Amino acid sequence: MGKRMKQLWGVIKENHRLLVALGIILVAATIYYFAWAIPQTFAEITHIGINREKMDNNMWWASDARDYRDSGDYFFGRSEVHGLNRRPWLYPLIVGFLRLIIPSFPDFGLWVLQFVFWLLSISFIFLTLVRATGKIWLAMLTTGIFWTHPSPIALTFHGMTEVFNIFLLSILVFFLFSKHSNEENSDYWLLFLMCLLVVTKPTYQLQLAALLIFSLIKSFKKWHILRFWGKIILALFPLWIQFLITWQILGYATVSDVAGHTLKYWMLTRVYARAEGIADLHEVAPIVETWSREEEIAYFLDHKQLTFTTYFNNLVAEGLLADSYVIIDKDNSMNVAIMTLNKWHFYLHLLMLPLMGYFLLFNYKGKWKAVWIIYLTFIIQILATGVSADQGDRLMITALPLWIVAYSFVIGRLRLLDIREN
Repeated sequence: MGKRMKQLWGVIKENHRLLVALGIILVAATIYYFAWAIPQTFAEITHIGINREKMDNNMWWASDARDYRDSGDYFFGRSEVHGLNRRPWLYPLIVGFLRLIIPSFPDFGLWVLQFVFWLLSISFIFLTLVRATGKIWLAMLTTGIFWTHPSPIALTFHGMTEVFNIFLLSILVFFLFSKHSNEENSDYWLLFLMCLLVVTKPTYQLQLAALLIFSLIKSFKKWHILRFWGKIILALFPLWIQFLITWQILGYATVSDVAGHTLKYWMLTRVYARAEGIADLHEVAPIVETWSREEEIAYFLDHKQLTFTTYFNNLVAEGLLADSYVIIDKDNSMNVAIMTLNKWHFYLHLLMLPLMGYFLLFNYKGKWKAVWIIYLTFIIQILATGVSADQGDRLMITALPLWIVAYSFVIGRLRLLDIREN
């Protein structure tokens, strides 16, 4: 024990500046968090609050949150209702376990846990940025882009996956910028992390498929080795759990049926309403309810321009430039701050797009592979939000760790992109 304590003390002494910087960030972030949370508790038109009465009303205010709650209770035999056809198992399991062990005030327990996830996300982002930029002061500044955004703060008060999603992405970027003695094993762990994201938020299925294909192509010489396939199967373990659960409960194996529901009721209804001149979307839903997937695709193809404009509006106006999902009043100071920051971030994405493209095509040094994975994960996630609507910024705000790290790394390497004359 004494030897281990000496080793720990040695690590602390060696990294004391880094730890002090992290401590300062976490203290500042905590003060900032409650500077928003306390006033919002007493605001009238908001779904944020740290007092018990407001937390009880708001934690499960959203229908998605109630799906997670019911599914979690179902796992522990406390409910006969579930939403497991739409909600993968990981987050409901966490929610259900908390509600089981803290029966008197489970909502408070979930809020505390999500607040901890938020703080841990800050820590992982900061440590990643130190590795990405090589400068503690720059990492402190750029980490502030994350913790000063009020939207993740607001989402800690709701029983939805966004804060946990951010936490997993923070671990992902930290892992990608870590040194690995065994690159082959690191690829398996990367697949495992992406699997955890998939069984939290199904929108990462494309990223997982791309990563799996990349890993298989990269290691094609090992296809004849049984141990290689064994490691791939183990890396995908969270996915096998998902398939087993849905097969047992639903009678078929699936990650989620939410994509079809989203396409029909958030995309098709809007295209149909515009094409047919119907003002009320509620009138459209019963019309398209029985349409098959083939009929839906055929309708999109018959109305290509309307489909594109609807998608673009969902992507930009109702995604990248959206307000908070959980604050009703657009004039609320927290909501104004969220919309303002989202607008600035939108312009930043446009400015960085050509620079990121140039860097990824022509700079093969350092963490080139890591930046490729991070940026493609970000791009696919953002593009996927275009098929949904009326969700505020919650579908794109989870990507904060991805683009903050990618942009910081590339900006820090600008000098490597200069044309050098012989």
